[in-house]
Amino acid sequence: MKKILLVDDSTAIRNILKTALFGEFDVIEAENGQQALDRANSDSVDFFLLDVNMPVMDGISAAREIRKLSKYGSTPIVMLTTESRDERRQEGKAAGANGWVVKPCEPEKLLEVIKKMI
Repeated sequence: MKKILLVDDSTAIRNILKTALFGEFDVIEAENGQQALDRANSDSVDFFLLDVNMPVMDGISAAREIRKLSKYGSTPIVMLTTESRDERRQEGKAAGANGWVVKPCEPEKLLEVIKKMI
């Protein structure tokens, strides 16, 4: 089963998304970008789902750091965020994100996006 690293500082959001992804993917979690980087280094991940605004390390910085790891050069990264400004999207793209989904979104639509990219 493909493994998704779900990164969001909101426990409620992580729980909603874990429920939506249950049975389709193996979901591991992190609460911020630094934890995501630590998990990426210690585990093997097939897909990253990152919030943008988080404490310690934001999602865009995390995406940039993940892309520096040779084993994740082409692993899909999708930003799942309340941010909708074009300049933030461009920042995410420059950091290595492959997609940008604005919250709130329907979990089923997010699942479709993930399945297309993984």
